[in-house]
Amino acid sequence: MGSGHFPEEGFGKAAYSRAIQVVDSSNNLKPPNGVGLIAHSPNCYNVMNGSTVTNWGTYIYYGGPGCP
Repeated sequence: MGSGHFPEEGFGKAAYSRAIQVVDSSNNLKPPNGVGLIAHSPNCYNVMNGSTVTNWGTYIYYGGPGCP
């Protein structure tokens, strides 16, 4: 999944999605609010909120080497 690197490795290693937005009931784009991140096999792959690049909007790092 992703680049094969865990999200903790950050930019340049881990895969990411940036400028994440959701569509509200009025069909307007907004940053997500109160969304939880879940990885069912965190030893194989994981996901984490990004926090250092402010001009990316809402973003996440994700990935890992997977499991056999």
